[in-house]
Amino acid sequence: MRKFTLVRALAAAVLMLVSVTGISAQGDVTLTAIEDSLFGISAIVPEGWQEVSPGIYVRGESAGDMTLIGLQSAPVDAALFLGSMVPQLGLTEAPESIGQVSTAAFDWTLYQVDMSSPQGLNRIDFGLATLNGVTYVTFFQTSEEEYDALHESVFLPILNSVAPLVEELATDPLPYIAEDVTFPGGAEGVTLAGTLTLPEGDGPFPVVVLMTGSGPQDRNESLRPIAAIQPFALIADALTRAGVAVLRYDDRGVGESTGDYASAVIDDFTADGAAAIDYLLTRDEINPEQIGILGHSEGGIYAATLGADNPNVAFVIGMAAPAMNGVDLMVEQNVALSENQGMSPEDVELIRELASNVYAAIIAGDMDAVEQLTREGFGALYDSQTAETQAQMRDRDAFIQSQLDAQMPVYQSPWYLALLESNAGADWARVTIPVLSLYGGKDIQVIAGTNAAALETALNAAGNTDYEIVTFPNANHLFQEAVTGGLEEYGMLEQTFTPDFLPTLIEWVLAHVTPGG
Repeated sequence: MRKFTLVRALAAAVLMLVSVTGISAQGDVTLTAIEDSLFGISAIVPEGWQEVSPGIYVRGESAGDMTLIGLQSAPVDAALFLGSMVPQLGLTEAPESIGQVSTAAFDWTLYQVDMSSPQGLNRIDFGLATLNGVTYVTFFQTSEEEYDALHESVFLPILNSVAPLVEELATDPLPYIAEDVTFPGGAEGVTLAGTLTLPEGDGPFPVVVLMTGSGPQDRNESLRPIAAIQPFALIADALTRAGVAVLRYDDRGVGESTGDYASAVIDDFTADGAAAIDYLLTRDEINPEQIGILGHSEGGIYAATLGADNPNVAFVIGMAAPAMNGVDLMVEQNVALSENQGMSPEDVELIRELASNVYAAIIAGDMDAVEQLTREGFGALYDSQTAETQAQMRDRDAFIQSQLDAQMPVYQSPWYLALLESNAGADWARVTIPVLSLYGGKDIQVIAGTNAAALETALNAAGNTDYEIVTFPNANHLFQEAVTGGLEEYGMLEQTFTPDFLPTLIEWVLAHVTPGG
């Protein structure tokens, strides 16, 4: 599923601003400066408030204290960012703006929402601002009773303090050329922006095109707010230092690329990958006989199609590449996520049955059945919990409605239908060029065992005799060295690859190309 994750409670902004720098006291609240490299933000936050998840700071004065501040960013436009927040706010459509305000760093668009909770009415105000293809959100939530006081002493100073984090520039020059490029995308009106890295020397060079996984991502496959790791930046640097050029690009509608990300489906992203290959054929520095593609996660579906159909592709690399049909892939993912979260075997089986039935109804186009199955499935899940757990989940109807609000927009999207109808295994069974496929043994999004086995079966059916499938036992979906593989670990682990990942990748690529021509 798409990993564009936002927080559940969001927050406030109004027109009156208080200038604060460094450490300051506002009434009985002390604000202290922070720098967050994950979201690229510098700001101030209340001293003593606990960061319970990336960018989310809670006061936590009591078990039911709902007061929090959030500071996050993602490389998408503001409309897409706002749309992703709608179900988490319990809304059916985006709220209307209550105004705009400018600070030293940003021009903010402001919103306000009231949300009921077991503790009473919560007031949520938030501001969105976009700069250089990245949307920033500052939000504040508290009870109706405390809103006025904390709005003045906490939210307004924080909103005024938020600024892009200025990172120190590397003093050592790169041993290769990094060129910002643009080229026509896979549809009219789409222009893709990216970075082409070229090794030192005259060339022509072999090249690898990097294609991101699901969710709106920039050319580095930045995963904010999930983690700070930038997989494609790491891969591009390593391959280019080894003598292989790399083209990576922002998804359509993301970063500096144009187009509408929200309306795009698998075929559109595959067409963008083909457009990147076409662009490389125009570059004299590139060896047209040695163009390879690398797809991560959903990008592995695009890679399978292009590897089978595009005559200009010389080799294919998959990172956690699906090799199953979309329904089996997503059912398996739901089961793995549920098991990782510690659900009982009985509840896991409920999730498996729910996912299977819902996906069949989506493919059949019966959205009434999808809604009814979702209601019944989450009702059964609620009923299976202890009284203590049910109390934490709120009342039954509210729990079921919250799941519907979160799931139905996804289920109704053309992208999700295309994913469920996809069949990567059938495309892999037509790929006869060299293939390297890399999996993580602790990946709970694309399960290594079943997908590696399915891929091997498909490639053998194609008569492919030049392939290698490698599973790194302790790697997660991002190929970090993991403990459990859970999604919550992504931001807590070392923000780099498991040690053997890049050496394995580079060794295989160099065995299949001639660096420098």
